[in-house]
Amino acid sequence: MNGVLVEKFSKYYVVISYRDDSGKRKQKWISTGLDVKGNKRKAEEFMKGAVRKFEDEFNYRNNPDSDILFADFLDDWLERSKPNLQKSSYGSYQMQVKVIGGYFRKKGIMLLDLKPIDIANYYKWLQSEGKSIQVCEHHHVNIRRALQTAVKADLIPNNPADKIDRPRSPKHIAKFYNSKQLKTLFEKTKESRFDYIYKITALYGLRRSEMMGLRWQSIDFENNVVTLNHTVVQTRIHGKSVIVKKDSMKNQSSLRSLPLLPIVKKILLEEKAKQEKNKEQFGSLYSKKDLEYVCVDELGVLIRPDTVSGHFKLILKKNKLPTINFHELRHSCASLLLECGVGMKDIQEWLGHSTYTTTADIYSHLNYTSKLNIAGVLSDVFGGEKLPQDNTQNKNIAKILEGLVSESEENSDKSGLLEKSEEECMDEEENDGFIYEVKKQKSKRKSDIEM
Repeated sequence: MNGVLVEKFSKYYVVISYRDDSGKRKQKWISTGLDVKGNKRKAEEFMKGAVRKFEDEFNYRNNPDSDILFADFLDDWLERSKPNLQKSSYGSYQMQVKVIGGYFRKKGIMLLDLKPIDIANYYKWLQSEGKSIQVCEHHHVNIRRALQTAVKADLIPNNPADKIDRPRSPKHIAKFYNSKQLKTLFEKTKESRFDYIYKITALYGLRRSEMMGLRWQSIDFENNVVTLNHTVVQTRIHGKSVIVKKDSMKNQSSLRSLPLLPIVKKILLEEKAKQEKNKEQFGSLYSKKDLEYVCVDELGVLIRPDTVSGHFKLILKKNKLPTINFHELRHSCASLLLECGVGMKDIQEWLGHSTYTTTADIYSHLNYTSKLNIAGVLSDVFGGEKLPQDNTQNKNIAKILEGLVSESEENSDKSGLLEKSEEECMDEEENDGFIYEVKKQKSKRKSDIEM
């Protein structure tokens, strides 16, 4: 295989001579785009690169392992990656690969023929189907990751996903509740069966997986310490919703021990007493499978994470409270701490972010206290009236959060409590009907299960 420069229409062309699989001699013409006059050295350099690239592609096309549909390669990549993925991650990847593979299978695009424009067109199609930029971004990550393994395996010469701009969604500005709104929320949910979940999540700024994974063995009532070292997530695998329990956190910093707030201690002890009463009441019908978990229903069955999120949405709507999602209780905790003058570093450690930068990127727009300090410095330099200073800088985090719930309990308004009917229970709570029947048998009362 060799190349020569040919002049045609006052332009340089590279002509590569080679033999195909049958031994037949062929030529490949490649335009340099360079004028003949004064560009011979540039054309020669271009020719060297063109020959090298063509030779690489030629060799790849003669590799039988490269002769595969991109969609089939994605399926193979997913199965090869499975042993190195957490179960929840595998479920997420599987759903993405199903969509990506379905699109490219219809196009019939081979792995070696995949071009950057093909990937860009896929993102365009995703958005035309109503998917967000964030979904495109997630798909791009796995497309690029899969193709990178193909490069390392010498199945393709380069990664076409590197040649397009990564889809980037606008920075998400999280919604949150201020201290007054949190107190209102706690008042309105006081009779809810998930009241303790909402309070603990908001006070500690927990991720949903951390709250649902909270175990009794991780709570030291004697030394007043709660340790976060286990998670419960809900994902879909092969189209079926599954619960995944794991002794691993999102990152190393998420593995943390926090002081057990007195109000949280009281809430947990009350919940523990309820569970003991339910064990006695339901006897052999009470599940022994999830005894270690805090978040269980009346029969001791682990509450599904999506059920909690769905119930939270309904309870806000019923009480005409501002709409936020369950995860934004975490943001509300951070907002409250910033509002009270707690530093970013302390908030990072409380929330379990991997780096200070992560905390600052998410919450810096809320840090009004630091802006007051800067404004105060400028006022001192240039004169003018002194700005009022925040006296809460040195407040202890535990005291701040403790006061939030204590005051809420003292001023609770019973008339605002939410009443929910059995029909409004989340579909995922499969045991609700069964619990109702058991209650009728045990107590001989005709009453619905308390939401």
